[in-house]
Amino acid sequence: MWKGSFVRLFHTSRVVRAPSHPLSKIRNIGIIAHIDAGKTTTTERMLYYSGITSRIGNVDQGDTVTDFLPAERERGITIQSAAITIPWNKHKINLIDTPGHADFGFEVIRSLKVLDGAVTILDGVAGVEAQTEKVWKQSKTIPKMFFINKMDREGAGFSRTVKEIIAKLGTRVLLLNVPYFVEMENREKKFVGVLDIIDKKLLRWIDQDNIKVTDVEGETYEEVARCRESLIETLGEIDDAVIDSFLECEDYMKVPADVIRKAVRKATLSNYAVPVLTGASFKNIGVQPLMDAVNYYLPSPIECQPEVSCPVVKTDEGFVMNQNKYLAVAMAFKVITDPIRGVMVFVRVYSGKLKNHATVYVNGEKFKIGKLLVMHANVPQDVTEISAGNIGVIVSDKLRTGDTILSNIQNKKLQNKELGIVVNPIIVPPPVFTISLEPRTSGDKRSMDEALEIILREDPSLKVTVDEENGQTLLAGMGELHLEIARDRLRDLKAKIEIGQIMVSYKETVLEKLSVSKESPEHEFKISMALEPKPELFEENPNVVRVNLGDNNVLEVPVEPENWEKVMPYQSCINAFISGSISSIQRGPILKLPLNSVLIKVTSFDMPPDSQNVTLWITLVRQCILELLQDETRFVGLEPVMNVSVDVGAEDIGSVIQDLSSARQGIISSIDEGGDNVEFAKFKDISESQYVPYDPTLEFTKTRDGFSGDQTVHAVVPLREMIGYLPKLRSLTQGRATYHMEFKGMNPITSDRLVEISSSF
Repeated sequence: MWKGSFVRLFHTSRVVRAPSHPLSKIRNIGIIAHIDAGKTTTTERMLYYSGITSRIGNVDQGDTVTDFLPAERERGITIQSAAITIPWNKHKINLIDTPGHADFGFEVIRSLKVLDGAVTILDGVAGVEAQTEKVWKQSKTIPKMFFINKMDREGAGFSRTVKEIIAKLGTRVLLLNVPYFVEMENREKKFVGVLDIIDKKLLRWIDQDNIKVTDVEGETYEEVARCRESLIETLGEIDDAVIDSFLECEDYMKVPADVIRKAVRKATLSNYAVPVLTGASFKNIGVQPLMDAVNYYLPSPIECQPEVSCPVVKTDEGFVMNQNKYLAVAMAFKVITDPIRGVMVFVRVYSGKLKNHATVYVNGEKFKIGKLLVMHANVPQDVTEISAGNIGVIVSDKLRTGDTILSNIQNKKLQNKELGIVVNPIIVPPPVFTISLEPRTSGDKRSMDEALEIILREDPSLKVTVDEENGQTLLAGMGELHLEIARDRLRDLKAKIEIGQIMVSYKETVLEKLSVSKESPEHEFKISMALEPKPELFEENPNVVRVNLGDNNVLEVPVEPENWEKVMPYQSCINAFISGSISSIQRGPILKLPLNSVLIKVTSFDMPPDSQNVTLWITLVRQCILELLQDETRFVGLEPVMNVSVDVGAEDIGSVIQDLSSARQGIISSIDEGGDNVEFAKFKDISESQYVPYDPTLEFTKTRDGFSGDQTVHAVVPLREMIGYLPKLRSLTQGRATYHMEFKGMNPITSDRLVEISSSF
């Protein structure tokens, strides 16, 4: 990493893109964090030090590479994830900078589906924040590392934040570097560099391009020795090689760096512990060691097997799916609309190679794709192919988020079983807020519809419905800011619209299993269907195919029979069942609201061998479902409820609990950090025993109950009652409390509350 025991200046190397990399040298990672932790600022430095850019963009000045949308530069926040490819020390890092605001959580969800690892950035002043906990849970299964940022700020606490990571997020930590301060003439401490624990070096940043690297000595030697002892003790619990190496020398400072690095990688990939690094991205401190750590400790594509509905074999060249080495499998995870290039679809390739203008199969349909690109934020580079393990872009208007893309490198026709392969399915969370849209004039409706089509293709967490009674167009999203950004995007696309007030999205669901059978007048087409509550977890069933219909609804169809000898492809039947189902579940029997959390089963069906009548299947499915929707006593209304967490001081906790439980009709689930939870207690003990460098902020914030004087009230509250909560909370606590909420689920509406809610329609 940083070599040499003498004083020298380290000049950042400026490199150019390598044409190709073996899978072991590729990293697909994301930057995840709470809003304003410094994700984009860190990404800008990574671009600069890798040689992709010749200057460093600034969030405050609105000239960053990854936040290139006008709304992002105007607001200083990340709204949509941006993918960039950067070279670093003979590796290729495909990096996705994700949003931190809770309203754009779906951007994080779909990005995590294609990532192998992640860097979680923390604000060294704020520590572990609410959205940090959320993205940590969302990324629970993939290896991660922490970068404690903003150590140059007043009130920053490295050791306090480390202890919060352990106690709040429930993970062990591996301190790879720790902050180094110098005392100024006014006796204030200035953050100037880091102590490298593994290589036993002091790294001091002279300016944005030069680092002074020296051996540790005196107090810095003692600090590194204590950190090394803690690091080796933690690694020894998972890797005997570290213990064996220590026993040979019986000196923590003499354990070889390569032995420690291998153990850190092993602990990281197994999610046993998480590496922690630190710096101040805005001051250009600590970013190069972070990039080295990405290469060292986060997994390559071959080390992360995808979730796929077919047999998978791992080889040195990637994954072979369905025992077909010529099969290319990719997943579309993001769509943007470029004014020049048109529809650009971001894809992750899992096996084989996608080639320029290749013939592909998506949902059983066959078509040719356009150009292939590799993106550096908003700057594309043409390529002839995208190989396994890489992220790239297809220019095509026929792909949607979540599509599995299949292709045969030899241009051979795919088998029926291959056409049904699905990789890393993305579940779209249901929208909870709604606004009405009206074209200003009847002539403006076409431009509104075209703009809506674009933003729905870009963001599947938005949903459009039309009220059949009054013809009103409704746009639903994940939050107030989400809908505000969607409104601005519509106007950017020249849609002349009037916007209504924000409303809560209510749904309906079935209470018990209902069944029906239908047949065509000639009795040649027969189908039996059932409608029932969707279970929280499905049991494995190799005899059915399940399709996500959105709004937590699922269609279940029997797998293709071995004796299928019909003219119509089996996938065409499934597509017809999907179309018929989606169009039929938009109006429930109670309040004419869309259905939610329903399992639609096609239990059996039959058709003539020579028929290709897709329309008849759609009609029969619609007739079945509409008949099942006749009895409103078998259905119930649903309303969105939120998990609400309020951080509040002891002096205000009573009034906050009173407001949540009475005025807002919430249910208090817990106070503080989980009560007698065994797992929480275990990591609290680990946190207290973890060695960390001296940090004055620990003394200021530590109390007998935990790390701060604040307590956290957890409650489940109807979303409708949380509208306008922030001003009320500020009033109750004189602005001292903060809150965070996230969607929990859809709860049944009681009869009394149904009357109250229905009056607002």
